[in-house]
Amino acid sequence: MNDTTDTLLRKKKIARPFLYLSPSAQSVLLVTALLLSVQVLMLAATKSYGALIVIASSIAGFFTADLLYAKRIVRCRLSPLADVVQGIVAGMLLPSTFSPVTVFCIALCTVLLLKYLSGSFAADWVNSAVLIAAVAWIVGMSSFPETDLTRDILQIKNPSFVLIQNGVFPITGIDRAITETLNNTVFGFVNISIPDGYISLLWDTHSVIPAFRFNVLTLLSSIVLFAWGMQGLLVPSCFVIVYALLVRFAGPAIAGGVAGQGDMILALCTGGTLFYTVFVVQQYGTLPLSKYGKILYGTLAGIFAFLIAGCGMSSAGMIFTLLCANVVSPLIQAAEDKRDAARLRAALAENRKGRAGR
Repeated sequence: MNDTTDTLLRKKKIARPFLYLSPSAQSVLLVTALLLSVQVLMLAATKSYGALIVIASSIAGFFTADLLYAKRIVRCRLSPLADVVQGIVAGMLLPSTFSPVTVFCIALCTVLLLKYLSGSFAADWVNSAVLIAAVAWIVGMSSFPETDLTRDILQIKNPSFVLIQNGVFPITGIDRAITETLNNTVFGFVNISIPDGYISLLWDTHSVIPAFRFNVLTLLSSIVLFAWGMQGLLVPSCFVIVYALLVRFAGPAIAGGVAGQGDMILALCTGGTLFYTVFVVQQYGTLPLSKYGKILYGTLAGIFAFLIAGCGMSSAGMIFTLLCANVVSPLIQAAEDKRDAARLRAALAENRKGRAGR
């Protein structure tokens, strides 16, 4: 204990002498809920009332399932903050045209089943929001939009620019002014210019699925979560890097184009890639514990994303990408447990040898 600490302890009585090495689960959930609420407010500002009703139905399903599980099945405490976060995430993964009653029923049954099989919050080995979205896709496949990304477009150097010109991504009124300002200032110093439409792609894609819309807000949320140490960087980094590199180099080659000209911006800004990376891929209980396990998990998730979601604009590709990753995660964790047990046995054997030698 140094002099400064000794003086502080004499002058002031510290009520909480222990410090968290990392933010608590409740703190992470609270900040995540606040960040997600910003996107919900944007949905309200853009008069996306259908999406708001779907999100409310999803939250209601989570609350009802949690209440039934806590009061009727197993006597345990409720986790309302976790219900809010997972309810918002699940609702944002679904089309705004989906039936609210169906959303409530799917959320209620899915969450109850997961709780019965796995236990309370953080005990699930599969992401509850992703599983709800997968069930919703099976039940109402027609509600999920079809992709506008064809093989011919993938052979072009900048598919996103072609889609913007074709009106797939509407251009906002302030897009041109912001683009011109950036070209004259930030990008002008390195002799680079961006065409009109990319700001709109980042700001609001106007997708029927809310999680696909506000990429800028999702990026800002990632800065908050990563900078405050509320989420690790290892899994998201491996996931995004592997997926983006495969899109860049393997995507055009498979489609018959020139390798190395894949549109990474389109892949990351559509299909909910950023939203899944920030808010979904690291749910409690679904990740391996070791550093190498997380690297392997993120790498496999990136490969699954390329094989299932393709080069972007898939309405359900990331849903089944995360489900596949969730299935692989217990296998990685089992390998980790087996390795740790072997190390422990070796250490105990070495300890016994040392004692016998004495």
